[in-house]
Amino acid sequence: MLVTVHPCFHWVGFHTSTHLLQEGVEVIGVDPIEDKRADFLYMYVGRNSNFQHFFQEADKDNHVHQTEDEIVVEYVENSVHVRHSNGNEKWIELPKLYGEWMDLEKIGVQNESRLMEWVKKNEAVYIGDFVEDLIPFLCKGVPFELTVAQKEEQIADRVSAVWRCQELLERL
Repeated sequence: MLVTVHPCFHWVGFHTSTHLLQEGVEVIGVDPIEDKRADFLYMYVGRNSNFQHFFQEADKDNHVHQTEDEIVVEYVENSVHVRHSNGNEKWIELPKLYGEWMDLEKIGVQNESRLMEWVKKNEAVYIGDFVEDLIPFLCKGVPFELTVAQKEEQIADRVSAVWRCQELLERL
């Protein structure tokens, strides 16, 4: 199985790519790497033998032969577009998500307590939970169903981890 993730260093694409790689799936990432966050995230997957990176879709098309079992996962604004090489496709609307490496400036969050408020107010789903529900859909063809039940303590730990990642990015 081959999965192309575009953009692979957008924070949602990055989490999708790393989960797929942990499952032993061959991943092709397409991303122009236009900022320090993407450049930093590349270090986490760039050496994995199941990962190939291309800056543009055309580069991928010129170097990789399409296979019968290829799946393309493309993040478009607030949706995920999944296309199978057999012609099947599905759009999945993204819930409000939070997780490590997200762009907190985009949602106007300046500190950890505000992030906690945002998560609770928006009933945001942790990125790891979302991707764990997405992977069986991609790899096994089971219907996509979001099954999330977060405990208050779990949310607090996750928000703290997200904030630590934000502090790391600020030091770059």
